[in-house]
Amino acid sequence: MAAAVSAAGGLGMVGVGSTGSVELLEREVAEAGTGGRRFGIGLPDWAISRHPELVDAALQSSPMLLAVSFGDDWKWTERVRRAGIVTVTQVATVDEAERAAGAGVDVLVARGAEGRGHGTPAVGTLPLLDGVLDRVSVPVLAAGGITTARGLAAVLAAGASGAWIGTAFAACTESLVPAEVRRALIGASVDPVPPCSPTPTRRMPDRESAP
Repeated sequence: MAAAVSAAGGLGMVGVGSTGSVELLEREVAEAGTGGRRFGIGLPDWAISRHPELVDAALQSSPMLLAVSFGDDWKWTERVRRAGIVTVTQVATVDEAERAAGAGVDVLVARGAEGRGHGTPAVGTLPLLDGVLDRVSVPVLAAGGITTARGLAAVLAAGASGAWIGTAFAACTESLVPAEVRRALIGASVDPVPPCSPTPTRRMPDRESAP
């Protein structure tokens, strides 16, 4: 998946989650970097807390950027920057953005509520992007609900330096998601789900007429 995105002109990301390992990371980056392609690596904060050796493996892979998200421990930042690798993190609030920028993170990803996934994003992508851009001076990418060229154009017009896209790529044939998940993604609609029919309730008798 990462190799296909990079080949198409984006920057493919290799993500390692809670069940990841150094062996998995090394295998995936070997594929992502085929032919000298650029790629990035994404790690959740709790994964490197449990397995700090993942950071060592990531640095040895020489990615263009390393993203560590969903935590507030920034000790990894300076080490990654010294290695000449761009540091990135996802933020869901303006306060998180300010703290990350103050800790020296190079690029922020403003992930709105449309993105869902880890964390508890509660603000829409465009309002969050607007608020973050007003408060930090580092480049900011937009994430959440961006699935088309029009969506990309919208966040670029709003001031984002680029877009961080996930779900749209999960529907691609190169993705490792199960076939039934891919079909559900492709068949999804923006039309609202009809509300459930109200459950009938029995009318209680008036107090005066009750036997």
